[in-house]
Amino acid sequence: LQPLALIGCLLALGASAYDLLGPGFGWGGEYASMFRFLPFAHAFSGVAILATALIIGLSGWGFRNLNSTLGDHYGLILFSLCGALIMFSFTNMTMLFLGIEILSIPLYVLAGSRRDNLAGNEAALKYFLMGAFATGILLFGMTLVYGATASFDLASISRAIGNGDQMPGMLKVGILLMIMGLSFKVSAVPFHFWAPDVYEGSPNLVTAFMATVVKTAGFAAFYRLFAIAFPGAEAFWSVPIAMIAALTMTLANVTAIFQKDFKRMMAYSSISHAGYLMLAVLAIGTEGADRALLFYTLTYSLATICAFGAYIAVAEQSGDGTFEAFNGLSKKQPMLAAVLALSMLSLAGIPPLAGFFGKYFLFTAAFAKYPWLIVLAVINSAI
Repeated sequence: LQPLALIGCLLALGASAYDLLGPGFGWGGEYASMFRFLPFAHAFSGVAILATALIIGLSGWGFRNLNSTLGDHYGLILFSLCGALIMFSFTNMTMLFLGIEILSIPLYVLAGSRRDNLAGNEAALKYFLMGAFATGILLFGMTLVYGATASFDLASISRAIGNGDQMPGMLKVGILLMIMGLSFKVSAVPFHFWAPDVYEGSPNLVTAFMATVVKTAGFAAFYRLFAIAFPGAEAFWSVPIAMIAALTMTLANVTAIFQKDFKRMMAYSSISHAGYLMLAVLAIGTEGADRALLFYTLTYSLATICAFGAYIAVAEQSGDGTFEAFNGLSKKQPMLAAVLALSMLSLAGIPPLAGFFGKYFLFTAAFAKYPWLIVLAVINSAI
């Protein structure tokens, strides 16, 4: 099943790359489609499919300790990927909701796939309960936005808002509730409390999938929603998002210093990168903001998957998930140590690695609007 899943991912990646050169397509007619595969969707789909293919490539090795057939794991991962693809291409809030649920529900199962593991059971329960609350908040926000604009279509909502001079209170509350719901999905502070426990309790490759594909899908949907539906209300929503970004990157980076377990440290790393990626949402309307978001998610995903691959090898040999398990790795397995070191340096944004350029493009796109936030982001990168 692993080769079949890999072939499917590679075919999908090739189809996405091929169609990127074409006009794109949608269903329901040009003006009535619920989602459209335009260059934005194709590019982010490529990142998500590539990350999924790499995770599946590691799965025969990384899932060996599950003592179960892997067919259901591959099926759930691919179903979750389908949800991500919808989140890259929706033009209607209904499809955004469906994409989030198709992405999330298989992950609730995967998080608890080690049935005899108490940490895995706890991770699945926390993820499911917190996800249900977040979904309710997001739906409530969509309802209020619909009540204020009489539409679920993103372009129609944008036309109804206009320049945002006289926004009804219902619309403001709806936007705030949607920010809260989406912030949970991308594990931004203060909606991040589920992430460390869920990341630590889930199987290693499921954690890698959450940290890469789910993060990419969440921020692409976040960007797409606010760039198409709410650009006229930017003066209102930019302030809470800027506050969330500042809190996220600061709290996560400081907390990560005190971690002794690799997976918990990577969980807080993932939260801190959510703070940086918030800058792309704040840079909506700036030339190159979408390309900066794309490049950052690509470099972050590749570095995170490589780091988890190295961790799986070390943890399997030593039976230890703490930092002490990596002592002497450069002498015992120099190639593995080099991969891990390059991954960590890239995640930290050290030049000349790709992670540095990802941060540079992102910070440059947002600097004109939020110079104080970029200064804070640079300080946090040093931490």
